Amino acid sequence: MTHTSAAPRAYNVLVTSAGRRASLVQAFKRATHARGARVFAGDASALAPTLYLADAAFRLPSVGSPDYVPHLLELVEAHDVGLIVPTIDPELGVLAAHAAAFAELGCKALVSHHAFVEISGDKWLTQQAFASHGLDVPQSWTPEEVQRKGLALPERLFVKPRDGSASRDTYRATPATLPDILTRVPNAIIQEELLGPEVTIDALLDFEGRALHYVPRIRLRTLAGESIQGVTIPDDDLGGWLEGLLAAAAKLGARGPITLQAFLTERGPVLIEVNPRFGGGFPLAYAAGGHYPEWLLALLAGEAVPPRLGEYQRGLYMTRYNVEHFTTELLWEG
Repeated sequence: MTHTSAAPRAYNVLVTSAGRRASLVQAFKRATHARGARVFAGDASALAPTLYLADAAFRLPSVGSPDYVPHLLELVEAHDVGLIVPTIDPELGVLAAHAAAFAELGCKALVSHHAFVEISGDKWLTQQAFASHGLDVPQSWTPEEVQRKGLALPERLFVKPRDGSASRDTYRATPATLPDILTRVPNAIIQEELLGPEVTIDALLDFEGRALHYVPRIRLRTLAGESIQGVTIPDDDLGGWLEGLLAAAAKLGARGPITLQAFLTERGPVLIEVNPRFGGGFPLAYAAGGHYPEWLLALLAGEAVPPRLGEYQRGLYMTRYNVEHFTTELLWEG
C-alpha cells in the first residue's frame, strides 16, 4: 500500500487598503508565486493602482464600516487567504481586535497585539511605554499639563497631534508662540525639539516577538510624509540600541513588521514614533536584503527563520518615480 501525505498549504495573501503600495504587492507576488500561491489586493477605490498588479482584486468597504470585518472574513474563506497584510493605520486596531476570528479560518492577520497597536497609535502613550523600558524619548507634555502646572518649557518645541500621521498639523514652537499653535493642532502633544539626523528603521519580529531583522535608513526626501528618496546607513553605533529597542517593542506586544523613527542626537538615539506595519519606504529595506514577505510565508509554513540582525546592504540609495497604468474598464463603478 502506498501512503501519501498532504501537500503543504500554499498561503494566499491579501494586501488590504493596497492603494499605491505597488512594490509591496510585487514583493509578496514573488514570495507567494515561489510557493504556488497568489496575492490579492483590496481597496475601496477602483483606481487603486495595486489592483491592476495583483493576481486578483477585491472591492473593500471603508475601514470604518460595520461590513469591513465580515467582508474580509468572507474573502478569507472564499479564496483560501492565509495572510492579511494591512497597510494603513486605521486598519490595525480593527484587525487586532478580530485576529481570533481570522485565526479560526486559518488566516493570520499580520498585526501586533491590540495593546501595542493602541500604544503606537498615541504618541503620548508611545513615549510613556518606551521610557518605562529604559529607552530615551523626547521630553513631552500635554496641553493640560502645561496649563495646569505652569511649567518652564525649553525654548525650542515641537507640536503635533498625538494620533497624527504623514507630518500633518506639525509645527515648531516656542513658549511664546505655543498658545496660538495649540489652537491649530487637534489632540496635541508638546515635545522638546530634537536636533540631529532623523533615522527610520524597518524591522521584522516573528510571531513570538523575536527580532529577525532591521534596516536603518535616512529619508533624504519625502512627499506627503512618505519617503521618495533615501539611503541605508551603517549600524556600527546603533546595533545595541536597535536590539534593545526591538526587545522593548516585543515586550509591549509588537509582532511582524514595524517601522520606527528616531533622532540621532548628541545624547544618543531618541525614539519618536512607532508604526506596527510596513512603512512606505519599505522597498529600500527589501532591496537592501530585508526580504520580509518571504520570511513571513516561511514562518506561516512552520519553517525555521533565523535572525539576520545586521545583515543588510549599507549605502544603498533609493529614488522613486511614478508609473502609469491605463485602462478603459474599471474593475467596478465608484
